[in-house]
Amino acid sequence: MKTLAALTLALSGAVVAIAAPAPEFMNVAALAETGAPFAQAQTIGGVTYLNGGASLDEVAYVKSRAGEYSLQVLFSGRGGEYGVADTVSVRNGQRELVSVPDAGPYLMMKLPPGRYTVEATFKGAVERRVVTVGNGLAKLNWNTPKASD
Repeated sequence: MKTLAALTLALSGAVVAIAAPAPEFMNVAALAETGAPFAQAQTIGGVTYLNGGASLDEVAYVKSRAGEYSLQVLFSGRGGEYGVADTVSVRNGQRELVSVPDAGPYLMMKLPPGRYTVEATFKGAVERRVVTVGNGLAKLNWNTPKASD
């Protein structure tokens, strides 16, 4: 019966739309508010990054894209709660490659293999970490009381 109804509609020129279910990680209410599925990849100075994790749904979304990136930075505070840096910049030697405002709690970047200095600013206080990026996903779990303040 459904086939006959669809065939009749198709022959009459009517358009039939079938909605696909939203992926399990996507919060439809958040999508309706923002018009986009959470964090969007951006490129600055030739470095593509994905920044976000404001909700559990967005964390799941960002983590699901980890295979596309070579560096993952996760900011957390005193009790392990998620944190956000005012800015994060990545340097290769003296050259700044990218500076990301309001970074975290998850920040993923596409960087070529190499050694990098990652600098995060929390309310004017600066912290640095050195990370080596190889061919897989390098993870930098950045736990600092400053992320809690």
